[in-house]
Amino acid sequence: MEPLAYGRFLTQIFDERVKKDVGRTFVQLFDVALESRMGMEASLRIFRKTCGSALAMEHGGDLYSCGHFVYPENKLDNVMETALEEMVGSAQQKKFGMDKRDTLPRMCRACDVRFACNGECPKHRFVMTPDGKRG
Repeated sequence: MEPLAYGRFLTQIFDERVKKDVGRTFVQLFDVALESRMGMEASLRIFRKTCGSALAMEHGGDLYSCGHFVYPENKLDNVMETALEEMVGSAQQKKFGMDKRDTLPRMCRACDVRFACNGECPKHRFVMTPDGKRG
C-alpha cells in the first residue's frame, strides 16, 4: 500500500472512531494520537519527548538503557556490582533519555506535527533526511 493511501485510510478510521467509539473501545495507536492532540503526555513511551524509563535487565543481572538498545555501549552495569537506583539515576542513563529529543534532525524539530510522535523510537530512525542527516 502506498504511504499516502495508508495515511488516508488511518485518518478515515481515526475520524470515525473519534465520533463513535472513544471511551468504549480502545485502539492504542489512536488513543495515543488523541492524547497527543489534546496536549497530554503520550501513554506509549515511544511517542514521548524523551526516553529512559523502560530499561532492560538480562538474566545475569546486566542492566541496559532500553530493551531496544541491548548493546555493549548501552550497558549501565550489573545489579550484583552496582545498585539499581544508582544505575537508573546515572548520567549515562539521563543522557540516553535526553538523546531521543536532542538528536532529532532539524527537519523533525521544525515539524508542525512533532507533538504526535516526537521522532518515535530512536531505534526506528534509519532514514536519511532530504538534507542528508541521519534520523
